Amino acid sequence: MTQKRAAGELAAAALAGLGVTELFALHGSHLDPLYMACEEFGIRLTDTRHEAAAGHAADGYARASNGKLGVCAVTAGPGFTNAITAMANAYLDRIPTLFIAGAAPLREAEGNTLQGGFDAVAMARPVTKWAQRVGEPGRIVEYVRRAGEIALSGAPGPVFLEIPIDVMFWPTEEAAPDVSNWKRPAPPAPSADAVAGVIEMLRSAERPVIIAGGGAMLTNSGERLRKLAELTGIPVIGGQKALGVLPDDHPYYGGAAAGLAAAAGAGSPTDAVLLVGVRMGMFLGGAMGAIIPAAAKVAQIESNPEEIGRVRMADLPIVADAGATLDAILAAAEGASWTKREDWAALLRGFRANARKAFADEPKNTRAGAIHPGHAVTAVMDALPEGTAVVADGGEAGNWVGDLVRSPGAGQHLRCGYLGCLGISQGFAIGAARADPSRPVVCFAGDGGAGFNVAEFDTMARHKLPIVTVILNNAEWGMSRNAQNLLYGKNREVIVALEETHYEIVARGFGVEAVRIDRYEDIEAAVKEAFASGEPRCLNIITDPAVMHPRTRMMVGDTSGNDGVPIPYYANIPKK
Repeated sequence: MTQKRAAGELAAAALAGLGVTELFALHGSHLDPLYMACEEFGIRLTDTRHEAAAGHAADGYARASNGKLGVCAVTAGPGFTNAITAMANAYLDRIPTLFIAGAAPLREAEGNTLQGGFDAVAMARPVTKWAQRVGEPGRIVEYVRRAGEIALSGAPGPVFLEIPIDVMFWPTEEAAPDVSNWKRPAPPAPSADAVAGVIEMLRSAERPVIIAGGGAMLTNSGERLRKLAELTGIPVIGGQKALGVLPDDHPYYGGAAAGLAAAAGAGSPTDAVLLVGVRMGMFLGGAMGAIIPAAAKVAQIESNPEEIGRVRMADLPIVADAGATLDAILAAAEGASWTKREDWAALLRGFRANARKAFADEPKNTRAGAIHPGHAVTAVMDALPEGTAVVADGGEAGNWVGDLVRSPGAGQHLRCGYLGCLGISQGFAIGAARADPSRPVVCFAGDGGAGFNVAEFDTMARHKLPIVTVILNNAEWGMSRNAQNLLYGKNREVIVALEETHYEIVARGFGVEAVRIDRYEDIEAAVKEAFASGEPRCLNIITDPAVMHPRTRMMVGDTSGNDGVPIPYYANIPKK
């Protein structure tokens, strides 16, 4: 007779069948059978200090591992509600994550139970691909497997599974499933006509470009794109989630999409664009046409048909997997003749230096005890070990990092996405560290964003994660303050000031060695010493709040009133 175990233990077996080896969590007794079984099935637990950080870690793990399933398991009630932001972040950025939450017993519904009384599944549905409750112990394996496949297949994204405590603890004689014959669904491939159309569009263009996005990153297509660029002579641009998709010094790596806007401004707009798993929207200039001109031909490879035609209709829409489509394009490209476009690639590559040039003549130490944020980030970047994964929070700190990041490899620049969520960086960094323990990780945050999940220093210390956290500390909510100054004039500021927090003291309190840096000349040595330690470290760099990132002005837009009523970050309200 099979010895009885709690039914919830089989959830760990099902996760292992999906290839899961890492689980991010914060303890709650509702899920103890799952947690207790993880070691048996080869799954490592990383427990954080807040459920939001556990969710962001699962999200960051999926990104940094180029598309493995990120898993977060949290307790009922506030454990679930604390993780909602992480679900929304993964949903808007289309990251394959599985969120598991406990719940009050089904048998005690409507009984005013502890951490019950609301419908978590209904709350999760608007920010997940699929959300469901497991109502029977015998269906746990089935539901976990299905949830994982939904998260990973087609257009990826988060899913949610609620397992009530009585279902989780229900005794069962069911054996662990045989997962040896579990197969993943084959990704959708493009038609031969679609591939031929892409080849013809690229060959006939004068200034073609490939823009890679999350679809390329999540299908681990960095090597595919390198081969395609070298075969065809077509430069590759990294979209917001794929910065670093080619090596930093590669002759056909054009860097960020802003280079296309600069090329257009210099009289050399692209005339043909192959979008590889990258969505049209804010990060590609929206409907303005500054990055992708209206006259340019566009082929769009997209696993989600709902993205076809968003902002503008593609001339050649291809609903298929990015990796499978690149394989087909590569095979077809090998039989065609190509005119290498070294001058076009060199032009785009040249614009990558613009961000540094913009403040090169400005003083590094702007005044006693304060450093120019652009120079501070540049100094850190130049001192990083080769291949360091670069994590960045939101706000102006994230913009400085995005402009100045060195290519760390496909999927290794993790940053704030469409949710615009502050506080993601610590969780993302924890996920990145678990995705590849051999890769150094640097975590950038402003002093505002750093405060959201500051207790995760404890997580880094307890789990011995050698993450170097760099805090750009200007004692304010920088983007918000600058937007208010632009809209209302100087000295019209509301709830945007902070105190200069001694994060070096905070970090030490959680067991992480830290230093305060207020001179540019001290940055390089501090960065190198931090990484050489092999331990989690924190650098609290004091930056000058008077220096505004140029993108903030651009995001706030025309404040003259000539173009309607100005509102920050979006199109102005038009005049009547």
